[in-house]
Amino acid sequence: MPDRQIHTSIALPLVDAYDRWSAFYDRYDNPMVFGARQIVQGLAPSVAGQAVVEFGCGTGRNLECLRLAGARSVAGCDISAGMLAQARQRDPALRLFQQDMAQPIPLEDGSTDLVLIALALEHVADLTPPLRAAKRLLSSRGRIVLIEIHPFLALSNVAAHFRDGATIVTMPTVAHDFSDFLNAAETSGLRVAKCREWRPRDFEGPLPEKVLKRGPDIPLIVEFELRHPGRG
Repeated sequence: MPDRQIHTSIALPLVDAYDRWSAFYDRYDNPMVFGARQIVQGLAPSVAGQAVVEFGCGTGRNLECLRLAGARSVAGCDISAGMLAQARQRDPALRLFQQDMAQPIPLEDGSTDLVLIALALEHVADLTPPLRAAKRLLSSRGRIVLIEIHPFLALSNVAAHFRDGATIVTMPTVAHDFSDFLNAAETSGLRVAKCREWRPRDFEGPLPEKVLKRGPDIPLIVEFELRHPGRG
């Protein structure tokens, strides 16, 4: 029998949406989160002894992964109290701040080796303020890693949303193209050290059905690495 369940759709403010999603976010079948998790796991071997900060840290899954990989310190910020509550429950060792990523996080200038921003910038209209806030934290050889929905998909109306029972919840998002990221990096005084487009065939292990929805060769995620000009 076909599924004849009737679904309703509601649009919530960003904080309300993530507070609602927080209770089951880590269990939700989300192809972008699946891909981002594998990318972060790929970063893990390089963070031993480093100070890590994540903007939009959500439930703390990425920070826990990097702490267990040997990061010297881990800290994160998020605007959702619900998501941060899940992060504290996950790993009490995490240092967490409830705030917008564009605001100065209360950490010292130049104190961070890696600033991670994963699947958060689609909720930001102007990318420059969070990149400047991240740059302030970077050590001389530090890096910012951005992991975001690929512009091909974002510009095709693929954006953060979730289903809660019979309700589809949407929230404010902004579709960014490549020029948005490149121009914001330049305006913030950063250089693009790496850009990689991730396709389903690039991920390891069994792939969820949603990851393969558009086939194995359509890019799902873009990853940027930003650094100080002139640094390796």
